[in-house]
Amino acid sequence: MIGSPDLDLNGKRLLLIKPSSLGDVCHGVASAWALKARWPGLHVTWLVNRVFEPLLQGVSCVDETLSFDRARFKGLLSVFRERSALRAFVQSLRQGRFDVALDLQGLLRSGMFAWLSNAPIRLGFAQAREGSRMFYTHQVQTPPGPVHARDRYDALTAALGCSRPPREDLDVSPLERERIRELLRREGLSGTRLVAVCPGARWESKRWPPLQFARVLDALAGQGAGRPLIVGSPDMAEICRHVASACTVARPLDLCGRTGLRELAALLDECELLLTCDSGPMHIAAAQGTPVVAVLGPTDPRRTGPYGQLEHVVRGECELMPCLKRHCPGLGDKCMKELDAWRVTEKALALLNAGRPK
Repeated sequence: MIGSPDLDLNGKRLLLIKPSSLGDVCHGVASAWALKARWPGLHVTWLVNRVFEPLLQGVSCVDETLSFDRARFKGLLSVFRERSALRAFVQSLRQGRFDVALDLQGLLRSGMFAWLSNAPIRLGFAQAREGSRMFYTHQVQTPPGPVHARDRYDALTAALGCSRPPREDLDVSPLERERIRELLRREGLSGTRLVAVCPGARWESKRWPPLQFARVLDALAGQGAGRPLIVGSPDMAEICRHVASACTVARPLDLCGRTGLRELAALLDECELLLTCDSGPMHIAAAQGTPVVAVLGPTDPRRTGPYGQLEHVVRGECELMPCLKRHCPGLGDKCMKELDAWRVTEKALALLNAGRPK
């Protein structure tokens, strides 16, 4: 019986479906910790987009990953063009012989993956979109109103009988930490107080102007608050360069594209603070317990803000917030461009003065 104290999944096989995005995959790790805490003998296989698979490699609560190359399957025609690859993927799903499929994504494709796995028990959200509910054997209600993604995932694991996750971190190894510390030694930063900044975001509407980031970094440098490290994926290199070049007092080290996802988690562990817009690294930092000051505009922090640190979010003012649009719907990115740098500086200084929690 689902949710019964007598339910025993030790020795069983569970498919956890959470292909993307980076922040959501971070939140899903907490679900895997909850499952393993309840049933240490449960085998957890995570279905994930190939680009995010490296983040999960080394997380001890995940026994195996099954990667899905999302880039190969864009549009209906790709299903026919890549049908041999799709058949091979479905075959690998069924070879898993899963007893339970847990769909944290809640979309048509992920619901189909649960069904194609042939798992006799398939759980998903009752409020799932795109008709994915038809593929579940059990639908789980989430609390009404704006609910954070992490809490929605907790509702699914609770339906199986799990308690709240005992931890949420990405299980950074000593070797991964040493690699980052060696990088910092080579840059002459060993023992230096560090402040990370991530100015990039996938959505154009989520980005705070580089000059504003630079103003905050200069103000922090004037207070002796630490050496800035600029982080981000390689495709955000131009934005990162703009921030670095706009600084007049701070001397940021641009590490954009120089770390993988797990190395980034290790790096953020070494920092006193992350200053960021709504980005994947924001969620990595929150999972690692690094204090986060997040500048948010078009998205709703109650749903997707830095989990456990929503009081550190700084927002602008706009009558359309949260519009949830990739591009501003007509007000010239008002919610981000008109957000004053001093408000962000004050929040950052308060956290830096308080010190990172041990």
